[in-house]
Amino acid sequence: MEVDGVRSFYDPNEGSCKADHDLSPEELDAAFALVRAILPRDSVTQGHSLRVMDYALALARRAKLPRKLLAHLVFGSLLHDCGKGGVSDYILQKPGTLSSDQMRLMGLHSERGHTITRCVGPLETASLFIRQHHERWDGQGYPDGLSEEEIHICSRIITIVDVFDAMTSHRPYRKSMPVQAAMGVMRSGRGSRFDPELTDTFLAMLREKMVNARKGGVSFFRPWFTPTLIAAEATLPFRQALRHSLSGPATQLTVVASGEEVVDHVASGPVEMIMVGETLSDMTGAECLHMSRELAPRAVRLMLCPFNRLEALVSHREWAGIYRYVLVPWNDRQLNELVTEALVWRQICSAVRGDDGRTNASGGKVTPP
Repeated sequence: MEVDGVRSFYDPNEGSCKADHDLSPEELDAAFALVRAILPRDSVTQGHSLRVMDYALALARRAKLPRKLLAHLVFGSLLHDCGKGGVSDYILQKPGTLSSDQMRLMGLHSERGHTITRCVGPLETASLFIRQHHERWDGQGYPDGLSEEEIHICSRIITIVDVFDAMTSHRPYRKSMPVQAAMGVMRSGRGSRFDPELTDTFLAMLREKMVNARKGGVSFFRPWFTPTLIAAEATLPFRQALRHSLSGPATQLTVVASGEEVVDHVASGPVEMIMVGETLSDMTGAECLHMSRELAPRAVRLMLCPFNRLEALVSHREWAGIYRYVLVPWNDRQLNELVTEALVWRQICSAVRGDDGRTNASGGKVTPP
């Protein structure tokens, strides 16, 4: 099939999933809630899932898949290993070779992941990709022994990028493989383990540096994406504490005192996250977040609040579009983890909703591959 003269691997008649419509905001919220609950929290496994999502989206765009499939691909990529929650840490972290019984238990994770996700309406399509991501082009995979086009194209994409990232990342049982060596393994699996045309496309993208292959690294963001965080609090000690807690290379941080300054920053350029105190010098934090919604509808919004004020402030959540409350006093490590999580979800929301422009160092938009 060709789209605008470019070869596309997508056949609208293939596959049996219900991916013929965009997910509604309500469906997306339900899907996000489940992903937040079951996406692994440890940095190694979560980093793998996020990189698989990143690779999969890049390959899907290069293969000219319809935009309506991308949301399902995002959730399938993020949750492809969710069935491993039923496998013991002893097996998952075993440094040596697994026994036949341990391999059998590990092999059940794709079916378990399908079972976990298939009853959630917005994840019904993604659950098919999760079930199929260990099928092989030659029919020797599991759990259903599907072959070639019997395997959904999104499942074939996840298979390719999952194996590549696994090889180029550290594991308890082996060191990471150099990217060039991993590319050789991918070539050797072309037409047996992997869809040959998609494999050629992914290898070409690696050679052209159209995807960010980072050996053994855990990176939540592409190198050109430096997220912008605006934090606002009325008192000087609080502002200084925020700067100390959130300092680091991962974000471009601006700390201000008033809601008007927040709105000015949001109006002047892309902002990924806004975190405010309960009361600013000129308005309440909830009013500030509400005002920012029209200017930055995709920004993640956090509110600082004392524990004894949490119940009262929860009533503002929907009106102000608050993603999470940060209890005061906070722990620096936990606050950094929360900020990282919130920015990861900003990236995921952007990918799912098609709002994929990212900012470069000069504040301009960068077009993703």
